[in-house]
Amino acid sequence: MSAVLRPGDAEEVARIVRDTARRAATGTHSPLHPVSTGLNWGLGSGSPVEDGATVLDLSRLDRVRTLDPRAGFAVVEPGVTQGALAARLVGSERTLNLTGASQQTSVLGNLLERGVGLRRSRAEDLAGLELVLADGTFTRCGWWPDDRSGTVQPHGRGPSLNHVFTQSAMAVATAAVVRLLPRPEEVRVLPLTFAASELPAAVDTLRSWTAQHLIPATTKVYNPVAARTYGVADRCLVHICLTGDAGLVAAQARLVAENAGRHGSPFAPGPPYAADGHVHRAYAGLPDPDDTLFLRKTGCCARCLDTARGLLMFLPVIPFRGSAVARASELITAALRGRTAAPGVTMNVLDADTIDHVVTLGFPPRDAQAVADAHRTLDRLHETFAAEGHLPYRPDIDHPLPRPRGLLHERLRQALDPHGVFARGRF
Repeated sequence: MSAVLRPGDAEEVARIVRDTARRAATGTHSPLHPVSTGLNWGLGSGSPVEDGATVLDLSRLDRVRTLDPRAGFAVVEPGVTQGALAARLVGSERTLNLTGASQQTSVLGNLLERGVGLRRSRAEDLAGLELVLADGTFTRCGWWPDDRSGTVQPHGRGPSLNHVFTQSAMAVATAAVVRLLPRPEEVRVLPLTFAASELPAAVDTLRSWTAQHLIPATTKVYNPVAARTYGVADRCLVHICLTGDAGLVAAQARLVAENAGRHGSPFAPGPPYAADGHVHRAYAGLPDPDDTLFLRKTGCCARCLDTARGLLMFLPVIPFRGSAVARASELITAALRGRTAAPGVTMNVLDADTIDHVVTLGFPPRDAQAVADAHRTLDRLHETFAAEGHLPYRPDIDHPLPRPRGLLHERLRQALDPHGVFARGRF
């Protein structure tokens, strides 16, 4: 990178973009790489894909501009963390769809990444965007608050444009309208465990339960390495979150227990500590100022992770089938190179047909051989999964997706940023 700029408000962002646009017209500019808080660990954090870019650090834009729990939305700037927004909602009728990452991560940044929350995809939380285009002008897309209406319509009117700007590098987002969840009467997280050898049967059972609406499409499955975070040794762990009316949650929990306890089931009840109060609080959208779960997972704070630990991540989406998940496990094991340890793998159910994998490769950052082995492993993961048609839904800076070759993508890019004001992104 050539420099780091830290504007203090949206108007300053626009001035920086306009200045860059003037220089871009003569070919003398350093393209801008916007980041929110830069805590995109394992995928490059705040670093740009290509050398020579100027990082536009938006973490000082940290205002919650509007908060309307009754209507169910908030307008936030890029520097607003999920912990800060969740804290503003305590005691209200709404909650934030938290992710499993640190409380210090950006809500807007994860929306633009189409990250996965504990209760639903973060893409579903996005209702509108405020943008600075490549010529420095402001615009908005999607739905924005109107004092005359309390109805949030995430698709807006006319063509829906929000997701032109998610996972793209064609504008700077200076604010977003975030949809909030109704606060449930009851939140219950059920822990189940199963032997790693039962992975295909366990996944097929969970898929059946999801397809038949016995459980919601928010289940998380942890391989034995990832399950250690929750105190489970040598077994896989499942977290099933049930929310809503207390009577309905109780009835669902009974049905899940009955199904899990049937003869031939791969599941056993998990110990209560595998879904303790910290886990329940996260699913309930309650902030944790101590970042307990994140510290359990990583062993260090959010701001020191990049220097204290080596971390690479691989995030493919695969079919929600036992055979496909078993095959993914085989590919992960076969990809390990040198001294790279078996990774923690968290699987997030997206719907009755798809499940993503968050493969976490940790290594000592000052051990040159360990660093090289981890990168060789990541290269192999990309190669072998791509060969079977399973692509990452969030790539890293060393494996950016090929530039779009479709006519519509190319015309949009040319229309919105003809002089390359914005640096190439990972997507």
